[in-house]
Amino acid sequence: MKVCSRQCPTCIYRPDSLFDLKKLEAQIADPYMAGFFKGHRVCHHTKDACCRGFWNKHKDSFALGQVAQRMNVVIFVAPGG
Repeated sequence: MKVCSRQCPTCIYRPDSLFDLKKLEAQIADPYMAGFFKGHRVCHHTKDACCRGFWNKHKDSFALGQVAQRMNVVIFVAPGG
């Protein structure tokens, strides 16, 4: 699983972000398990790697994140941009 090696300058998870994280996270929330996600937030710079801010906050709250950590298949990539 690809994960950004660092937060990009425009990451929605930066402390100074003006985005409504609750609204954005609701888009990928698991409707059957509170606090769990059915997917992950993809970094808008890479288009295929997990957002580092999302990873830092929720890596244990979605199935692929849990499995990737247990199998040691997390690959950190440059976010670009």
